[in-house]
Order: sequence, then structure tokens, then C-alpha cells
Amino acid sequence: MEFCGDLPTLDAGVGATAEARLAPLGPLIEYYEREMGTLPGRLMIATSFLRDAQLLVPWAAQPAELREAVEQAEALVVSVMIRLLNAQADAGDRELGSLESAGPAPVPNGWEEPQG
Repeated sequence: MEFCGDLPTLDAGVGATAEARLAPLGPLIEYYEREMGTLPGRLMIATSFLRDAQLLVPWAAQPAELREAVEQAEALVVSVMIRLLNAQADAGDRELGSLESAGPAPVPNGWEEPQG
């Protein structure tokens, strides 16, 4: 897939709007970025918020389509986060020349590792 035009930046347009909306979360974002890296940290926060959404409202009373959309969004966020963490671990292993240094990517709370 090819993208046409300039890519958005964080200091203009939708990127600036998104960053401004995240300003109140600054300390939380900094903590998770420090612990997990920029993208995985932000994805972990998004996962947490999606989980919270399921707890704050009478979840079973919500339309099935809404429940499915939130659950799928959460699954997508976790899927991307795990891929990023595994890629970071693989890159670290190559840099260190050792496959023993990286364990499996952490599994977010409430998620189970696939069996098989």
C-alpha cells in the first residue's frame, strides 16, 4: 500500500489534536513509555482504558455491536503491543548476540496466553 502526500506530524493537524488531548495523561504516559517503550507503553494505556470502559457501564446492557467493537479494539491493541514487544526483544537479541536475554512478551492483565 502506498500513501500519497505528507505524513501527519505530532505538531500539526490531527497529531497535534491527539497530543493535546493526551496532555492530562502526561505522567502516566511517561511512566509506561519508560517501562515498556513509547508505542507499547501507549498501547498498554489504551488497553487499560478499553478494559475500564467495560467496567464503568452496565456492560451486558450495551448493544452487542458496541460490546463487540470495544472487545475487537482491545484485541487489536493487544495484538499490536505484543508484536512490538516481541520485535523489540528480537532486535535486542540481535544487538546482544544472544537469544537467552529475551523472554516472552508480557501478557496484559486479564488476557491469557494462547494454548497450543
